[in-house]
Amino acid sequence: NAPEDLKQLKDKKLKRTLMEREKDIFKASRSSAQAEILLSQDAGYIETEGMEKTWRFKQKELKKEVDVRTKEKMFNLDMPFGPYCCDYTREGRYLLIGGRKGHVSMIEWQKFHLRTEFHVQETIRDVKFLHNHTMFAVAQKKTVCLYDNSGIELHNLSNHTDVNRLEYLPYHFLLASVGKTGYLKYQDTSTGAIVSQHRSRLGECRVMQQNTRNAVICLGHSNGTVTMWAPSMSNFLIKMLCHRGPVQALAVSPDGNHMATSGLEGGWDLRTYKEMHSYYSVRPASTIHISQRGLLGLGFGSHINIWKDAFQKKQKDPYIVHEMPGHIVQNIRFCPYEDILGVASTKGFQSLVVPGAGEPNFDSMEANPFATQKQQREAIVSQLLDKLSPDMISLESSFIGTVDKAPMAVKFVEKLEDERKRQKEKEMKKKPKNKQRGRNSSSKRWKRKRKNIIDDKVQERRLKIARIHAERKISRSEEKRK
Repeated sequence: NAPEDLKQLKDKKLKRTLMEREKDIFKASRSSAQAEILLSQDAGYIETEGMEKTWRFKQKELKKEVDVRTKEKMFNLDMPFGPYCCDYTREGRYLLIGGRKGHVSMIEWQKFHLRTEFHVQETIRDVKFLHNHTMFAVAQKKTVCLYDNSGIELHNLSNHTDVNRLEYLPYHFLLASVGKTGYLKYQDTSTGAIVSQHRSRLGECRVMQQNTRNAVICLGHSNGTVTMWAPSMSNFLIKMLCHRGPVQALAVSPDGNHMATSGLEGGWDLRTYKEMHSYYSVRPASTIHISQRGLLGLGFGSHINIWKDAFQKKQKDPYIVHEMPGHIVQNIRFCPYEDILGVASTKGFQSLVVPGAGEPNFDSMEANPFATQKQQREAIVSQLLDKLSPDMISLESSFIGTVDKAPMAVKFVEKLEDERKRQKEKEMKKKPKNKQRGRNSSSKRWKRKRKNIIDDKVQERRLKIARIHAERKISRSEEKRK
């Protein structure tokens, strides 16, 4: 049966297309509900009895209780070129590590297979995977460089200078960067063109995170504000005052409804843009990340705190606590589809087990951890065919595919205004031709420029002309009377 909104439509063609779309949506929802029977795996958390607390369990105790496969995923890498930053691919199969002193390595971490390792002999501030493990970006001292999975430099993005943070939008093939200059720049990695660049006007920026639901970029600034940006808008979409001091770290939940900022650890509801809960620590958290199942991870000093259901209600105790004596935590990342937390510190990298962090059931059409080389190549082609335009990025991602319910008169007026704007833009872009005679001579051009300039001489001249015209009218009227 057609919804009531569609029954009111008079356009038969539009009504038919929307009816077919509603049928497809119904079939997809019904098939997904039937497929839930096949999703046999569930997320498991640490369960306690009596007076036991989950945060009292250490990694050594958890390692004794988990299976052999999970034990292999708990490892520690000591490296001398820190402090380090890390990133996982979308399917969680590959790990990218970058050291501040120039060390870069990519690992297929579940098989402990080192894919590439090299030293750029330059300062590295951030690393980021692109559409898959075959390409990744490295924010070096001056510019951003793109490398392949064998360590060969593919491109040097000279327009991205003094970059502090990198983000990649997989559905739009956009690489976003922000740095010391305060400019947020978007570059299309499929065509190589710069889509847009915006000046934040809030100084150097060290905190950036994307909202995976609507692809909006969130920036944290030194004055305690968080701004949200889209490539199609020259100004920020929203500006929130989150802290009195500088924003140290920022994270957005996978569903796009909640945001966590550090300074005084606050949780924000992105649907109402109001503070939900605040948690206090010994130091402001230097890094924050949210897992697929909603676990909130905080890293400050040598401590790591993980909170469960932090956005639903105010929690008294953390879910898991871990300490790294002699290390300073720089970056934490939850591995997709795994109960693993990657911790990059000043002395290397450590992989911790966090029960219930990852999504147990994956969509092979979205991100397949067990994809073969042939499937990976086909996935790249399908992603390029389904690539979205940067103009589609907005705070409300649900407006696409809806019907404009405004009356025809309003739509007609909007079309006229758009046409007028286009004509004005065309006239502004037109340049006067360099003709030496006729209407476009040098004297005529000078007179046209002087039209908008009004001074005492121009006013006197206009008064004289007005008097002459008035006298002529009076003389003509007297002649007619005679």
